[in-house]
Amino acid sequence: MTTVVKTEPQHRGEFLVSEANGTRSREVGTLSSGNVAKDGRVVKLVGGELVPATGSNAAGVSDEAIVGIVLGDHDATAADVKGVVYLARDIEAKASAVTLHDVTGGGAAAATTAVKDALAKLGIILR
Repeated sequence: MTTVVKTEPQHRGEFLVSEANGTRSREVGTLSSGNVAKDGRVVKLVGGELVPATGSNAAGVSDEAIVGIVLGDHDATAADVKGVVYLARDIEAKASAVTLHDVTGGGAAAATTAVKDALAKLGIILR
């Protein structure tokens, strides 16, 4: 008999431990065309639109651009996606379920520090 192993994907909002009452923690934005943001992905604001936190070094994920963590999966490869909910303030999140950035190599540690500092300034605590 063949054993089949199935891996369950992350559920919408699985990274979220707690948030402020009502919708105080949430904002709505537009994911810029050409981007994909999965649940738990840190996003920044560029030209008034959301994009995943990326870059070739820490400067690419500077803390002043970070605005929060995306709730749900969104695919804007073909066109802008409006109505994207992101958690912008006063939450606790499970660090292992949050994607901070996609920087690799020598700048990864500095980028991680920059993103964590930016999230802390927003009141987003990684546990």
